[in-house]
Amino acid sequence: MKKFIQSSIIAIIVIVFIFFLAHYSNAQSWQRVGDAGFGNPRNDYAWCMTTFKGRLYVGTLNLMGRAEIWRSQSGEPNTWEQVYNARLMGNFGIRCLYADGDQALYAGTLNQRGAQILRSTNGYSWQTIAKRGIGNRKNRNIRCITRFGEYLYAGAGSDGANLFRSKEGIQWEMVETIPDIKSTMVFNTSGDTPIMNNLMIGELTVFKGQLYAFTWTKDVDFRSMKNLDRNREGQKPPEANLPPAPGAFEVWRSSDGINWEKVVGQDDEYRNGMGFSLHDPENLDNDVVTSVAVFEGNLYLGTGHDYGKTSIWRTNDGTKWEKVLDFFELGEKFNFYIWRMQPFHNKLFIGTLNLGDAANPGVTGAQIWFSETGTLDSFYPLILNGFDGETVFFTKNLDLPKNCGIRSMAVFNDALFVGTATVLSVPVSRRGERFGLYIVGKNAGCEIWKMIP
Repeated sequence: MKKFIQSSIIAIIVIVFIFFLAHYSNAQSWQRVGDAGFGNPRNDYAWCMTTFKGRLYVGTLNLMGRAEIWRSQSGEPNTWEQVYNARLMGNFGIRCLYADGDQALYAGTLNQRGAQILRSTNGYSWQTIAKRGIGNRKNRNIRCITRFGEYLYAGAGSDGANLFRSKEGIQWEMVETIPDIKSTMVFNTSGDTPIMNNLMIGELTVFKGQLYAFTWTKDVDFRSMKNLDRNREGQKPPEANLPPAPGAFEVWRSSDGINWEKVVGQDDEYRNGMGFSLHDPENLDNDVVTSVAVFEGNLYLGTGHDYGKTSIWRTNDGTKWEKVLDFFELGEKFNFYIWRMQPFHNKLFIGTLNLGDAANPGVTGAQIWFSETGTLDSFYPLILNGFDGETVFFTKNLDLPKNCGIRSMAVFNDALFVGTATVLSVPVSRRGERFGLYIVGKNAGCEIWKMIP
């Protein structure tokens, strides 16, 4: 009897193990369908991705040139066509793409002269419907657009977390939120000057009939990228070259777009940044929500953290939150951003920014994890090496993973597509040259990968 029980237990373990291996290997069927920044190695990020009228669209970040949008009818290699190229320098990237059904496709830009909103009804001809930061040129970023009720909403910032909306998608107005989402004040690192906590709305989503806004407490000043500290030794992602933020992200929600309730912030049990911020002075850098998703009746958020203490939290009602993944606790200390989340085939997929010196143990480039339930201890790794493990020259004695981040995700033709980020190409002085690049050569530039279930 004892032998029978032992053999039965072993059989069950073997069956479970075989099932997991089969499940795991099926999800490992990946194909590169776009590379080298669509032929322009300075397209560093596949910054956003969506589908519209039967085509897959990708917007890029290009600090050395101008924003671009590419599309494909099939998502296969050699099928991509450029449908937008910004006219002026300073319009660095397409930070978000949003399809309002089949009515129109919208793009929010990063522009040093003030963010723009672009609109297209066919995906090829584009109209600039909002520009110069929509009345405030310091609004250099529009990172998210979504529909809620009768209005389209856009989250903006750099100078402050501002919300805009439009009823017909053409004329946009700033929403005077009650209370003002910019009203939270924190003290600077010296502790003597109160400053604004919420500098940008990083994500917008609709969950159980309410509109949710997720804030950032700081944003990258892309105009100062040429002043990057090049002796960082991989301890921080290059784009995080900012002083520590004195606060941390907040979460707000609204039933009408005007009146708002703070559900994560200074005054609740979670405080800014889910328990970090001023209540834990050694961990001030959990300052942004970099991704959100609705999966199996729960709302998920993923954080960004300059020292790799990223985490995923979820809620069923919008007010009670639980942590379901903590990369630092797993020993993954270089996942600086949980950059994207995408439900697909009854699973939740997440992509990270994993960036450090490639010589360091465990630093392998962009990662993709998945979960069938979204619960604690249910996430498993799919990609741990930026797909191919390749590295690129960064600076003297320092190589970094080429595909350092999974920046965008979309479901198209019953397949999961992801867009990668490479280390930012920025102007630096080099001996005998006026300008150089951190990354040069044919191997640079973002990539697009396809997973077949």
